Amino acid sequence: MSTQTIDVALPAVLVDYDHCSYCGACVAVCPPDCITLHDATLVIDHGGCTSCQRCLPACPTGALTLETVA
Repeated sequence: MSTQTIDVALPAVLVDYDHCSYCGACVAVCPPDCITLHDATLVIDHGGCTSCQRCLPACPTGALTLETVA
C-alpha cells in the first residue's frame, strides 16, 4: 500500500508593522497565547496559532490579516 503526501495551505495571521500600534489588544484576546509583545515588536508563534481569528477584529488599526501560506 502506498501513501500520498498532500500539501495543505494553512491560514496564518500576518502583521503589517507599518500599521501596528503595539497596543496589545490582539495579545489580550489570543486563546492559545501565541501572540506576544517583545521589545515593542509583535511576535506571532505560527506553530501555536489555531486560526481562531479573534485577534483580527480586536486590532484597532487593521494591522492583522489572515493569509494562506503554503
